[in-house]
Amino acid sequence: MHICCMRFTLQLIIVLLVYTSVNAQSSYIPLGSHSMHLLERLEIKSGRLALPHEFNSTTKEYQRHRIANYIDSFSLSGVKLSNRDLFNMAYLQADNFEFTNSESGLSKRHLKEIFKYKPAFYGLKQKDFTLVFNPITNLSFGIESSNNKQVALNSRGIEMRGTIGKSIGFFTSFNDEILKPQSWLYQFYLDNKALPGAGLIKLPENFNADSNTIPQLNYSTATGYIVYQPSNYFDIRFGHGRNFIGNGLRSFYISDFSRDHLFMRVNTRIWKINYTNIFGQLYDWVNTSQRNLPKRHYYATTYANINLTKSFNIGLFQTIAFQRDSGYARGGFDWQYLNPIIFYKPVENGLNSPDKSILGADFKWNFKKHFQWYGQVVISEFRISELLADNGWFGNKWAVQTGFKYIDVFGIQNLDLQIEGNIARPYMYTSFDRLNAFVSYNQNMAHPLGANFYEGLGVIRYQPAKRLFIKLTGIYAIYGNDTPGVNFGKDIRLSYQDVAINNPYGHTIAQGIRTELLIADVIFSYMVKHNVFIDFHVIHRSTTSELEKFNTNTNLYNITLRWNMWERRSDF
Repeated sequence: MHICCMRFTLQLIIVLLVYTSVNAQSSYIPLGSHSMHLLERLEIKSGRLALPHEFNSTTKEYQRHRIANYIDSFSLSGVKLSNRDLFNMAYLQADNFEFTNSESGLSKRHLKEIFKYKPAFYGLKQKDFTLVFNPITNLSFGIESSNNKQVALNSRGIEMRGTIGKSIGFFTSFNDEILKPQSWLYQFYLDNKALPGAGLIKLPENFNADSNTIPQLNYSTATGYIVYQPSNYFDIRFGHGRNFIGNGLRSFYISDFSRDHLFMRVNTRIWKINYTNIFGQLYDWVNTSQRNLPKRHYYATTYANINLTKSFNIGLFQTIAFQRDSGYARGGFDWQYLNPIIFYKPVENGLNSPDKSILGADFKWNFKKHFQWYGQVVISEFRISELLADNGWFGNKWAVQTGFKYIDVFGIQNLDLQIEGNIARPYMYTSFDRLNAFVSYNQNMAHPLGANFYEGLGVIRYQPAKRLFIKLTGIYAIYGNDTPGVNFGKDIRLSYQDVAINNPYGHTIAQGIRTELLIADVIFSYMVKHNVFIDFHVIHRSTTSELEKFNTNTNLYNITLRWNMWERRSDF
Protein backbone atom coordinates (compact mmCIF):
# COMPACT_ATOMS: atom_id res chain seq x y z
CA MET A 1 0.00 0.00 0.00
CA HIS A 2 0.95 3.66 -0.23
CA ILE A 3 3.29 4.66 2.59
CA CYS A 4 0.79 7.12 4.10
CA CYS A 5 -1.91 4.47 4.18
CA MET A 6 0.50 2.00 5.77
CA ARG A 7 1.49 4.56 8.39
CA PHE A 8 -2.17 5.20 9.19
CA THR A 9 -2.84 1.48 9.53
CA LEU A 10 0.08 0.95 11.90
CA GLN A 11 -0.95 3.94 14.02
CA LEU A 12 -4.48 2.54 14.27
CA ILE A 13 -3.21 -0.86 15.41
CA ILE A 14 -0.90 0.73 18.01
CA VAL A 15 -3.77 2.78 19.45
CA LEU A 16 -5.92 -0.33 19.71
CA LEU A 17 -3.10 -2.25 21.37
CA VAL A 18 -2.75 0.43 24.03
CA TYR A 19 -6.40 1.02 24.88
CA THR A 20 -8.08 -2.36 24.57
CA SER A 21 -7.90 -5.90 25.85
CA VAL A 22 -9.49 -9.21 24.92
CA ASN A 23 -10.14 -12.63 26.36
CA ALA A 24 -9.07 -14.89 23.47
CA GLN A 25 -7.80 -14.85 19.91
CA SER A 26 -6.16 -17.19 17.40
CA SER A 27 -5.18 -17.70 13.79
CA TYR A 28 -7.59 -19.05 11.16
CA ILE A 29 -7.72 -22.51 9.62
CA PRO A 30 -6.39 -22.43 6.02
CA LEU A 31 -8.82 -22.12 3.13
CA GLY A 32 -9.57 -25.50 1.59
CA SER A 33 -8.71 -27.42 4.75
CA HIS A 34 -10.33 -30.70 5.73
CA SER A 35 -12.09 -28.96 8.62
CA MET A 36 -14.27 -26.69 6.50
CA HIS A 37 -16.71 -29.27 5.16
CA LEU A 38 -16.88 -30.95 8.57
CA LEU A 39 -17.96 -27.67 10.21
CA GLU A 40 -20.51 -26.79 7.51
CA ARG A 41 -21.94 -30.29 7.80
CA LEU A 42 -22.29 -29.95 11.58
CA GLU A 43 -23.93 -26.54 11.17
CA ILE A 44 -26.62 -28.02 8.90
CA LYS A 45 -27.17 -31.07 11.12
CA SER A 46 -27.48 -28.93 14.25
CA GLY A 47 -30.66 -27.28 12.94
CA ARG A 48 -29.39 -23.73 13.48
CA LEU A 49 -26.95 -21.33 11.88
CA ALA A 50 -23.71 -20.76 13.74
CA LEU A 51 -23.79 -17.56 15.79
CA PRO A 52 -21.47 -14.64 14.97
CA HIS A 53 -19.19 -15.41 17.93
CA GLU A 54 -18.82 -19.03 16.70
CA PHE A 55 -18.00 -18.86 12.98
CA ASN A 56 -19.41 -17.70 9.66
CA SER A 57 -19.48 -20.35 6.95
CA THR A 58 -20.23 -17.78 4.21
CA THR A 59 -17.18 -15.61 4.85
CA LYS A 60 -15.07 -18.66 5.74
CA GLU A 61 -14.17 -17.11 9.08
CA TYR A 62 -13.01 -20.09 11.15
CA GLN A 63 -10.83 -18.96 14.02
CA ARG A 64 -9.28 -21.86 15.85
CA HIS A 65 -10.36 -20.88 19.36
CA ARG A 66 -13.94 -20.39 18.14
CA ILE A 67 -13.95 -23.82 16.48
CA ALA A 68 -12.74 -25.41 19.71
CA ASN A 69 -15.45 -23.65 21.72
CA TYR A 70 -18.12 -24.60 19.16
CA ILE A 71 -17.21 -28.29 19.29
CA ASP A 72 -16.80 -28.35 23.08
CA SER A 73 -20.27 -26.84 23.54
CA PHE A 74 -22.01 -28.64 20.66
CA SER A 75 -25.40 -29.91 21.82
CA LEU A 76 -25.99 -33.56 20.99
CA SER A 77 -29.67 -33.32 21.91
CA GLY A 78 -31.89 -33.97 18.91
CA VAL A 79 -28.96 -34.37 16.53
CA LYS A 80 -28.34 -37.74 14.89
CA LEU A 81 -24.59 -38.28 14.73
CA SER A 82 -22.82 -41.33 13.38
CA ASN A 83 -19.63 -42.79 14.82
CA ARG A 84 -17.83 -41.04 11.93
CA ASP A 85 -19.35 -37.70 12.96
CA LEU A 86 -18.05 -38.24 16.49
CA PHE A 87 -14.65 -39.12 15.03
CA ASN A 88 -14.72 -35.90 12.99
CA MET A 89 -15.60 -33.86 16.08
CA ALA A 90 -12.67 -35.41 17.92
CA TYR A 91 -10.50 -34.53 14.92
CA LEU A 92 -11.62 -30.89 15.14
CA GLN A 93 -10.85 -30.80 18.86
CA ALA A 94 -7.42 -32.32 18.30
CA ASP A 95 -6.64 -30.00 15.40
CA ASN A 96 -7.26 -27.00 17.66
CA PHE A 97 -5.77 -28.50 20.82
CA GLU A 98 -4.42 -25.14 22.03
CA PHE A 99 -7.95 -24.00 22.92
CA THR A 100 -9.65 -27.08 24.30
CA ASN A 101 -9.28 -29.19 27.43
CA SER A 102 -10.14 -32.32 25.48
CA GLU A 103 -7.44 -34.99 25.52
CA SER A 104 -8.21 -36.02 21.92
CA GLY A 105 -5.18 -34.03 20.72
CA LEU A 106 -2.65 -35.78 22.96
CA SER A 107 -0.28 -38.40 21.55
CA LYS A 108 0.61 -41.56 23.44
CA ARG A 109 4.26 -41.40 22.43
CA HIS A 110 6.26 -38.20 22.33
CA LEU A 111 9.60 -36.63 23.18
CA LYS A 112 8.91 -33.56 25.32
CA GLU A 113 7.08 -31.12 22.99
CA ILE A 114 7.85 -33.11 19.83
CA PHE A 115 4.74 -35.04 18.75
CA LYS A 116 3.19 -34.37 22.17
CA TYR A 117 0.05 -33.33 20.28
CA LYS A 118 -1.30 -35.20 17.26
CA PRO A 119 -1.50 -32.21 14.88
CA ALA A 120 1.87 -30.75 15.86
CA PHE A 121 5.41 -31.79 15.07
CA TYR A 122 6.32 -29.33 17.82
CA GLY A 123 3.59 -28.01 20.08
CA LEU A 124 3.97 -25.69 23.05
CA LYS A 125 0.97 -24.74 25.17
CA GLN A 126 1.65 -22.20 27.91
CA LYS A 127 -0.59 -19.74 29.77
CA ASP A 128 0.42 -16.65 27.76
CA PHE A 129 2.03 -18.25 24.72
CA THR A 130 1.29 -21.07 22.30
CA LEU A 131 3.39 -22.27 19.39
CA VAL A 132 2.75 -24.96 16.77
CA PHE A 133 5.41 -25.85 14.25
CA ASN A 134 4.82 -28.29 11.37
CA PRO A 135 6.43 -29.44 8.15
CA ILE A 136 4.12 -29.25 5.13
CA THR A 137 4.51 -31.70 2.26
CA ASN A 138 2.72 -32.65 -0.94
CA LEU A 139 4.41 -35.35 -2.99
CA SER A 140 2.41 -36.29 -6.06
CA PHE A 141 3.06 -38.48 -9.09
CA GLY A 142 0.84 -39.34 -12.04
CA ILE A 143 0.46 -40.22 -15.70
CA GLU A 144 -1.58 -38.27 -18.24
CA SER A 145 -3.11 -40.27 -21.07
CA SER A 146 -3.24 -37.63 -23.82
CA ASN A 147 0.54 -37.32 -24.05
CA ASN A 148 1.66 -40.31 -21.95
CA LYS A 149 3.73 -37.90 -19.90
CA GLN A 150 4.57 -37.89 -16.23
CA VAL A 151 2.88 -35.36 -13.97
CA ALA A 152 4.51 -34.60 -10.65
CA LEU A 153 4.52 -32.18 -7.74
CA ASN A 154 7.24 -31.92 -5.12
CA SER A 155 6.11 -29.38 -2.54
CA ARG A 156 7.81 -29.04 0.82
CA GLY A 157 7.90 -26.33 3.41
CA ILE A 158 7.10 -25.30 6.95
CA GLU A 159 4.27 -23.60 8.78
CA MET A 160 4.05 -21.99 12.19
CA ARG A 161 1.16 -20.56 14.18
CA GLY A 162 0.71 -19.34 17.70
CA THR A 163 -0.62 -16.79 20.16
CA ILE A 164 1.02 -14.11 22.28
CA GLY A 165 -0.78 -13.02 25.42
CA LYS A 166 -4.52 -12.53 25.21
CA SER A 167 -4.82 -10.46 22.06
CA ILE A 168 -2.32 -11.46 19.37
CA GLY A 169 -2.21 -14.45 17.06
CA PHE A 170 0.03 -15.20 14.10
CA PHE A 171 0.45 -17.62 11.23
CA THR A 172 3.19 -18.06 8.66
CA SER A 173 4.02 -20.69 6.05
CA PHE A 174 6.54 -21.08 3.27
CA ASN A 175 6.99 -23.80 0.71
CA ASP A 176 9.03 -24.41 -2.41
CA GLU A 177 7.41 -26.31 -5.27
CA ILE A 178 8.71 -28.15 -8.31
CA LEU A 179 5.84 -28.89 -10.68
CA LYS A 180 5.58 -30.99 -13.82
CA PRO A 181 2.05 -29.82 -14.70
CA GLN A 182 -0.80 -31.56 -16.46
CA SER A 183 -1.51 -30.37 -20.00
CA TRP A 184 -4.36 -27.92 -19.23
CA LEU A 185 -2.50 -26.35 -16.33
CA TYR A 186 0.53 -25.87 -18.57
CA GLN A 187 -1.73 -24.32 -21.23
CA PHE A 188 -2.98 -21.90 -18.57
CA TYR A 189 0.62 -20.94 -17.96
CA LEU A 190 1.31 -20.41 -21.67
CA ASP A 191 -1.80 -18.21 -21.97
CA ASN A 192 -1.28 -16.19 -18.79
CA LYS A 193 2.41 -16.53 -17.89
CA ALA A 194 1.20 -17.47 -14.40
CA LEU A 195 -0.15 -20.44 -12.45
CA PRO A 196 -3.18 -20.34 -10.12
CA GLY A 197 -1.99 -19.58 -6.60
CA ALA A 198 1.63 -18.99 -7.64
CA GLY A 199 3.80 -15.96 -8.23
CA LEU A 200 6.96 -15.68 -10.31
CA ILE A 201 7.78 -18.94 -12.15
CA LYS A 202 11.37 -20.09 -12.61
CA LEU A 203 11.80 -21.76 -16.00
CA PRO A 204 14.52 -24.12 -17.23
CA GLU A 205 17.35 -22.41 -19.11
CA ASN A 206 16.45 -24.27 -22.32
CA PHE A 207 12.73 -23.43 -22.08
CA ASN A 208 10.93 -23.26 -25.42
CA ALA A 209 7.23 -22.36 -25.40
CA ASP A 210 6.79 -23.82 -28.90
CA SER A 211 8.08 -27.23 -27.88
CA ASN A 212 5.70 -30.13 -27.25
CA THR A 213 7.68 -30.96 -24.13
CA ILE A 214 6.13 -29.86 -20.83
CA PRO A 215 8.92 -28.43 -18.67
CA GLN A 216 9.47 -28.47 -14.94
CA LEU A 217 8.27 -25.28 -13.25
CA ASN A 218 9.74 -24.02 -10.00
CA TYR A 219 8.25 -21.40 -7.69
CA SER A 220 7.70 -20.64 -4.03
CA THR A 221 4.66 -19.51 -2.07
CA ALA A 222 4.38 -17.73 1.25
CA THR A 223 1.50 -16.84 3.55
CA GLY A 224 1.76 -14.88 6.75
CA TYR A 225 -0.35 -12.62 8.90
CA ILE A 226 -0.88 -11.20 12.36
CA VAL A 227 -4.29 -11.29 14.04
CA TYR A 228 -5.12 -8.69 16.65
CA GLN A 229 -8.38 -8.96 18.58
CA PRO A 230 -9.01 -5.79 20.62
CA SER A 231 -12.42 -6.97 21.86
CA ASN A 232 -14.85 -9.84 21.59
CA TYR A 233 -16.62 -7.95 18.82
CA PHE A 234 -13.94 -7.71 16.15
CA ASP A 235 -10.48 -8.77 15.05
CA ILE A 236 -7.97 -7.31 12.60
CA ARG A 237 -5.90 -9.51 10.31
CA PHE A 238 -2.97 -8.04 8.37
CA GLY A 239 -0.59 -9.85 6.04
CA HIS A 240 -0.40 -11.98 2.91
CA GLY A 241 -3.03 -14.55 2.08
CA ARG A 242 -6.29 -15.18 0.24
CA ASN A 243 -9.99 -14.80 0.97
CA PHE A 244 -13.19 -16.57 -0.02
CA ILE A 245 -16.74 -15.28 0.46
CA GLY A 246 -19.61 -17.54 -0.54
CA ASN A 247 -21.40 -20.79 0.21
CA GLY A 248 -20.67 -22.54 -3.08
CA LEU A 249 -17.75 -24.30 -4.66
CA ARG A 250 -17.41 -21.18 -6.79
CA SER A 251 -17.90 -17.54 -5.81
CA PHE A 252 -18.73 -14.44 -7.82
CA TYR A 253 -17.64 -12.27 -4.87
CA ILE A 254 -14.06 -13.22 -4.11
CA SER A 255 -12.36 -16.62 -4.18
CA ASP A 256 -9.03 -18.27 -3.40
CA PHE A 257 -8.17 -18.98 -7.07
CA SER A 258 -5.51 -16.27 -7.32
CA ARG A 259 -2.15 -15.98 -5.58
CA ASP A 260 -1.61 -14.67 -2.05
CA HIS A 261 -1.66 -10.89 -1.81
CA LEU A 262 -1.32 -8.16 0.80
CA PHE A 263 -4.52 -7.27 2.63
CA MET A 264 -5.97 -5.98 5.87
CA ARG A 265 -9.22 -7.60 6.97
CA VAL A 266 -11.47 -6.43 9.80
CA ASN A 267 -14.13 -8.88 11.00
CA THR A 268 -16.88 -7.47 13.21
CA ARG A 269 -19.37 -9.66 15.08
CA ILE A 270 -22.26 -8.11 16.96
CA TRP A 271 -25.76 -9.37 17.73
CA LYS A 272 -26.76 -11.51 14.72
CA ILE A 273 -24.55 -9.60 12.29
CA ASN A 274 -21.21 -10.49 10.71
CA TYR A 275 -19.48 -7.54 9.03
CA THR A 276 -16.28 -7.84 7.00
CA ASN A 277 -13.99 -5.20 5.50
CA ILE A 278 -11.06 -6.14 3.27
CA PHE A 279 -8.54 -3.65 1.88
CA GLY A 280 -6.11 -5.29 -0.55
CA GLN A 281 -3.28 -4.73 -3.00
CA LEU A 282 -3.09 -6.62 -6.31
CA TYR A 283 -0.42 -6.94 -9.00
CA ASP A 284 -0.75 -6.34 -12.76
CA TRP A 285 1.63 -8.98 -13.97
CA VAL A 286 3.32 -8.50 -17.35
CA ASN A 287 5.83 -11.18 -18.28
CA THR A 288 9.24 -9.62 -18.88
CA SER A 289 12.88 -10.57 -18.63
CA GLN A 290 13.61 -7.35 -16.77
CA ARG A 291 13.60 -7.24 -12.97
CA ASN A 292 10.83 -4.66 -12.64
CA LEU A 293 8.24 -4.58 -9.88
CA PRO A 294 4.77 -5.02 -11.48
CA LYS A 295 2.29 -2.18 -11.35
CA ARG A 296 -0.17 -2.30 -8.49
CA HIS A 297 -3.87 -1.79 -8.19
CA TYR A 298 -6.18 -2.13 -5.22
CA TYR A 299 -9.57 -3.20 -3.99
CA ALA A 300 -11.82 -2.37 -1.07
CA THR A 301 -14.51 -4.87 -0.06
CA THR A 302 -17.39 -4.69 2.36
CA TYR A 303 -19.60 -7.66 3.14
CA ALA A 304 -22.32 -7.83 5.78
CA ASN A 305 -24.71 -10.68 6.54
CA ILE A 306 -27.31 -11.28 9.22
CA ASN A 307 -29.10 -14.31 10.64
CA LEU A 308 -32.72 -13.21 10.12
CA THR A 309 -33.88 -16.42 11.79
CA LYS A 310 -32.02 -19.34 13.28
CA SER A 311 -31.96 -20.97 9.82
CA PHE A 312 -32.03 -18.12 7.25
CA ASN A 313 -29.21 -15.71 6.47
CA ILE A 314 -28.91 -12.88 3.92
CA GLY A 315 -25.92 -10.76 2.95
CA LEU A 316 -24.88 -7.69 0.95
CA PHE A 317 -21.54 -7.28 -0.84
CA GLN A 318 -19.65 -4.45 -2.50
CA THR A 319 -16.17 -4.17 -3.96
CA ILE A 320 -14.35 -1.31 -5.64
CA ALA A 321 -11.36 -2.27 -7.81
CA PHE A 322 -9.17 0.69 -8.70
CA GLN A 323 -5.74 1.94 -9.65
CA ARG A 324 -4.08 5.33 -9.32
CA ASP A 325 -1.36 6.76 -11.56
CA SER A 326 2.06 7.05 -10.00
CA GLY A 327 2.99 10.39 -8.53
CA TYR A 328 2.22 12.32 -5.37
CA ALA A 329 -1.21 13.65 -6.41
CA ARG A 330 -2.90 10.34 -7.27
CA GLY A 331 -0.57 7.66 -6.00
CA GLY A 332 -1.27 4.59 -3.89
CA PHE A 333 -4.40 3.48 -2.08
CA ASP A 334 -7.30 5.95 -2.15
CA TRP A 335 -8.06 6.99 1.44
CA GLN A 336 -11.71 7.54 0.51
CA TYR A 337 -12.19 3.76 0.57
CA LEU A 338 -10.74 3.28 4.05
CA ASN A 339 -14.07 4.29 5.60
CA PRO A 340 -15.34 0.92 6.91
CA ILE A 341 -19.04 1.80 7.11
CA ILE A 342 -19.73 3.95 4.05
CA PHE A 343 -21.37 2.69 0.86
CA TYR A 344 -18.58 2.84 -1.75
CA LYS A 345 -20.67 3.52 -4.86
CA PRO A 346 -21.67 7.11 -3.91
CA VAL A 347 -18.04 7.80 -3.00
CA GLU A 348 -16.91 6.53 -6.40
CA ASN A 349 -19.55 8.59 -8.19
CA GLY A 350 -18.69 11.66 -6.12
CA LEU A 351 -15.05 11.41 -7.19
CA ASN A 352 -16.05 11.09 -10.87
CA SER A 353 -13.63 8.19 -10.76
CA PRO A 354 -12.93 5.45 -13.33
CA ASP A 355 -13.04 2.78 -10.60
CA LYS A 356 -14.76 -0.58 -11.05
CA SER A 357 -17.73 -1.26 -8.76
CA ILE A 358 -19.15 -4.72 -8.05
CA LEU A 359 -22.33 -5.16 -6.00
CA GLY A 360 -24.02 -8.33 -4.81
CA ALA A 361 -26.54 -10.02 -2.54
CA ASP A 362 -26.73 -13.58 -1.27
CA PHE A 363 -28.78 -15.90 0.90
CA LYS A 364 -28.44 -19.18 2.76
CA TRP A 365 -31.28 -21.30 4.17
CA ASN A 366 -30.62 -24.39 6.28
CA PHE A 367 -33.69 -26.54 6.91
CA LYS A 368 -34.81 -29.97 8.15
CA LYS A 369 -31.31 -30.64 9.53
CA HIS A 370 -30.40 -32.09 6.14
CA PHE A 371 -30.60 -29.32 3.54
CA GLN A 372 -29.13 -26.00 2.53
CA TRP A 373 -30.24 -23.75 -0.33
CA TYR A 374 -27.91 -20.88 -1.19
CA GLY A 375 -27.33 -18.32 -3.92
CA GLN A 376 -25.63 -15.12 -5.11
CA VAL A 377 -26.65 -12.31 -7.45
CA VAL A 378 -23.81 -10.03 -8.52
CA ILE A 379 -23.93 -6.90 -10.69
CA SER A 380 -20.90 -5.28 -12.27
CA GLU A 381 -22.89 -2.75 -14.31
CA PHE A 382 -26.40 -2.38 -15.73
CA ARG A 383 -29.07 0.02 -16.94
CA ILE A 384 -32.73 -0.68 -16.24
CA SER A 385 -33.82 0.70 -19.62
CA GLU A 386 -31.38 -1.52 -21.52
CA LEU A 387 -32.27 -4.51 -19.36
CA LEU A 388 -35.98 -4.10 -20.06
CA ALA A 389 -35.30 -3.62 -23.75
CA ASP A 390 -33.64 -7.06 -23.85
CA ASN A 391 -31.33 -5.90 -26.62
CA GLY A 392 -28.11 -7.59 -25.45
CA TRP A 393 -26.40 -4.38 -24.36
CA PHE A 394 -22.81 -5.21 -23.41
CA GLY A 395 -23.02 -3.13 -20.22
CA ASN A 396 -25.65 -5.33 -18.58
CA LYS A 397 -23.06 -7.31 -16.62
CA TRP A 398 -24.40 -9.69 -14.03
CA ALA A 399 -23.79 -13.15 -12.63
CA VAL A 400 -26.08 -15.55 -10.76
CA GLN A 401 -25.41 -18.61 -8.62
CA THR A 402 -27.75 -21.03 -6.91
CA GLY A 403 -26.93 -24.27 -5.15
CA PHE A 404 -28.27 -27.01 -2.95
CA LYS A 405 -26.65 -29.21 -0.29
CA TYR A 406 -28.15 -32.46 1.00
CA ILE A 407 -26.56 -34.00 4.11
CA ASP A 408 -26.95 -37.77 4.78
CA VAL A 409 -28.62 -38.44 1.42
CA PHE A 410 -31.64 -40.78 1.72
CA GLY A 411 -30.67 -41.45 5.33
CA ILE A 412 -27.24 -42.85 4.40
CA GLN A 413 -24.89 -41.58 7.09
CA ASN A 414 -22.03 -39.34 5.95
CA LEU A 415 -23.14 -39.33 2.30
CA ASP A 416 -23.42 -35.69 1.22
CA LEU A 417 -24.50 -34.15 -2.09
CA GLN A 418 -23.98 -30.66 -3.47
CA ILE A 419 -25.23 -29.32 -6.80
CA GLU A 420 -24.62 -25.82 -8.12
CA GLY A 421 -25.35 -23.67 -11.15
CA ASN A 422 -23.44 -20.54 -12.23
CA ILE A 423 -24.17 -18.06 -15.02
CA ALA A 424 -22.11 -15.01 -15.96
CA ARG A 425 -22.84 -12.48 -18.70
CA PRO A 426 -20.11 -11.44 -21.15
CA TYR A 427 -17.76 -8.68 -19.93
CA MET A 428 -18.64 -9.30 -16.27
CA TYR A 429 -15.96 -7.61 -14.04
CA THR A 430 -14.38 -5.81 -17.02
CA SER A 431 -13.67 -2.08 -17.17
CA PHE A 432 -12.77 0.39 -19.90
CA ASP A 433 -9.36 0.49 -18.17
CA ARG A 434 -7.85 -3.00 -17.99
CA LEU A 435 -5.92 -2.01 -14.84
CA ASN A 436 -9.22 -1.86 -12.94
CA ALA A 437 -10.01 -5.50 -13.67
CA PHE A 438 -10.67 -7.75 -10.66
CA VAL A 439 -7.50 -9.73 -11.41
CA SER A 440 -4.21 -10.28 -9.63
CA TYR A 441 -1.10 -11.62 -11.32
CA ASN A 442 -3.21 -12.63 -14.36
CA GLN A 443 -5.42 -14.77 -12.10
CA ASN A 444 -9.12 -14.07 -11.62
CA MET A 445 -10.08 -12.92 -8.15
CA ALA A 446 -13.54 -14.51 -8.37
CA HIS A 447 -14.69 -17.35 -10.67
CA PRO A 448 -11.86 -19.23 -12.46
CA LEU A 449 -13.72 -19.13 -15.81
CA GLY A 450 -13.96 -15.34 -15.76
CA ALA A 451 -17.20 -14.46 -17.57
CA ASN A 452 -19.42 -15.38 -20.53
CA PHE A 453 -20.42 -18.89 -19.46
CA TYR A 454 -23.00 -21.33 -18.15
CA GLU A 455 -21.77 -23.86 -15.58
CA GLY A 456 -23.30 -26.76 -13.71
CA LEU A 457 -21.43 -28.84 -11.17
CA GLY A 458 -22.05 -31.51 -8.58
CA VAL A 459 -20.09 -33.07 -5.73
CA ILE A 460 -20.75 -36.30 -3.84
CA ARG A 461 -18.83 -36.80 -0.60
CA TYR A 462 -18.89 -40.10 1.27
CA GLN A 463 -17.12 -41.17 4.43
CA PRO A 464 -17.66 -44.95 4.62
CA ALA A 465 -15.16 -45.35 7.47
CA LYS A 466 -13.62 -43.03 10.01
CA ARG A 467 -10.41 -42.42 8.05
CA LEU A 468 -11.62 -43.01 4.49
CA PHE A 469 -13.05 -40.21 2.34
CA ILE A 470 -14.41 -40.47 -1.20
CA LYS A 471 -15.28 -37.45 -3.33
CA LEU A 472 -16.74 -37.43 -6.83
CA THR A 473 -16.90 -34.14 -8.75
CA GLY A 474 -18.57 -33.38 -12.07
CA ILE A 475 -18.37 -30.06 -13.93
CA TYR A 476 -20.00 -29.14 -17.22
CA ALA A 477 -19.63 -25.65 -18.66
CA ILE A 478 -20.41 -23.89 -21.92
CA TYR A 479 -18.47 -20.72 -22.60
CA GLY A 480 -17.51 -18.47 -25.49
CA ASN A 481 -13.77 -18.33 -26.04
CA ASP A 482 -12.02 -15.17 -27.14
CA THR A 483 -9.71 -15.18 -30.14
CA PRO A 484 -6.63 -13.00 -30.75
CA GLY A 485 -7.81 -9.46 -31.39
CA VAL A 486 -11.49 -10.22 -30.71
CA ASN A 487 -12.97 -9.69 -27.24
CA PHE A 488 -16.11 -11.81 -26.80
CA GLY A 489 -16.22 -11.15 -23.05
CA LYS A 490 -14.60 -14.18 -21.39
CA ASP A 491 -11.20 -12.72 -20.50
CA ILE A 492 -11.97 -10.15 -17.81
CA ARG A 493 -8.53 -8.54 -18.13
CA LEU A 494 -9.44 -6.99 -21.49
CA SER A 495 -10.84 -3.48 -21.84
CA TYR A 496 -14.40 -3.23 -23.14
CA GLN A 497 -13.79 0.19 -24.73
CA ASP A 498 -13.75 -1.02 -28.37
CA VAL A 499 -16.90 -3.07 -27.76
CA ALA A 500 -18.71 -0.09 -26.23
CA ILE A 501 -17.89 2.09 -29.24
CA ASN A 502 -18.18 -0.32 -32.16
CA ASN A 503 -20.49 -3.15 -31.08
CA PRO A 504 -22.56 -2.33 -27.96
CA TYR A 505 -25.65 -4.50 -28.67
CA GLY A 506 -26.58 -8.09 -29.42
CA HIS A 507 -24.38 -9.81 -26.86
CA THR A 508 -25.46 -13.19 -25.43
CA ILE A 509 -24.03 -15.61 -22.90
CA ALA A 510 -21.48 -18.05 -24.38
CA GLN A 511 -21.03 -15.91 -27.50
CA GLY A 512 -17.78 -16.24 -29.41
CA ILE A 513 -16.05 -19.55 -30.04
CA ARG A 514 -18.50 -21.93 -28.37
CA THR A 515 -16.62 -24.40 -26.17
CA GLU A 516 -17.92 -27.16 -23.91
CA LEU A 517 -15.90 -28.20 -20.87
CA LEU A 518 -16.38 -31.52 -19.08
CA ILE A 519 -14.51 -32.52 -15.93
CA ALA A 520 -15.19 -35.70 -13.99
CA ASP A 521 -12.96 -36.85 -11.17
CA VAL A 522 -12.94 -39.14 -8.19
CA ILE A 523 -10.53 -39.01 -5.27
CA PHE A 524 -10.05 -41.64 -2.56
CA SER A 525 -8.32 -40.25 0.54
CA TYR A 526 -7.13 -42.22 3.55
CA MET A 527 -5.98 -40.39 6.66
CA VAL A 528 -3.06 -42.45 7.97
CA LYS A 529 -2.34 -40.15 10.90
CA HIS A 530 -3.70 -36.77 11.89
CA ASN A 531 -3.47 -34.59 8.73
CA VAL A 532 -1.42 -37.22 6.89
CA PHE A 533 -3.32 -38.33 3.79
CA ILE A 534 -2.73 -40.74 0.93
CA ASP A 535 -4.84 -39.87 -2.14
CA PHE A 536 -5.62 -41.78 -5.31
CA HIS A 537 -7.06 -39.39 -7.88
CA VAL A 538 -8.52 -40.05 -11.34
CA ILE A 539 -9.50 -37.08 -13.54
CA HIS A 540 -11.13 -36.91 -16.96
CA ARG A 541 -11.08 -33.55 -18.71
CA SER A 542 -12.22 -32.72 -22.21
CA THR A 543 -13.13 -29.63 -24.22
CA THR A 544 -15.13 -29.63 -27.44
CA SER A 545 -15.03 -26.45 -29.47
CA GLU A 546 -15.98 -24.88 -32.78
CA LEU A 547 -12.28 -24.11 -33.22
CA GLU A 548 -9.98 -27.11 -33.47
CA LYS A 549 -7.18 -25.62 -31.34
CA PHE A 550 -9.50 -25.54 -28.29
CA ASN A 551 -10.30 -29.29 -28.47
CA THR A 552 -8.73 -31.49 -25.79
CA ASN A 553 -9.33 -34.93 -24.29
CA THR A 554 -7.25 -36.43 -21.49
CA ASN A 555 -7.25 -38.61 -18.37
CA LEU A 556 -4.97 -38.21 -15.38
CA TYR A 557 -4.12 -40.93 -12.85
CA ASN A 558 -2.44 -39.59 -9.76
CA ILE A 559 -1.25 -40.72 -6.31
CA THR A 560 -0.37 -38.23 -3.59
CA LEU A 561 1.09 -38.14 -0.09
CA ARG A 562 0.01 -35.05 1.86
CA TRP A 563 1.12 -33.91 5.29
CA ASN A 564 -0.51 -30.74 6.64
CA MET A 565 -1.47 -29.71 3.10
CA TRP A 566 -4.89 -29.72 1.51
CA GLU A 567 -6.20 -31.18 -1.69
CA ARG A 568 -4.81 -29.42 -4.77
CA ARG A 569 -7.37 -28.93 -7.52
CA SER A 570 -7.27 -27.61 -11.09
CA ASP A 571 -10.95 -27.88 -11.99
CA PHE A 572 -11.23 -25.25 -14.69
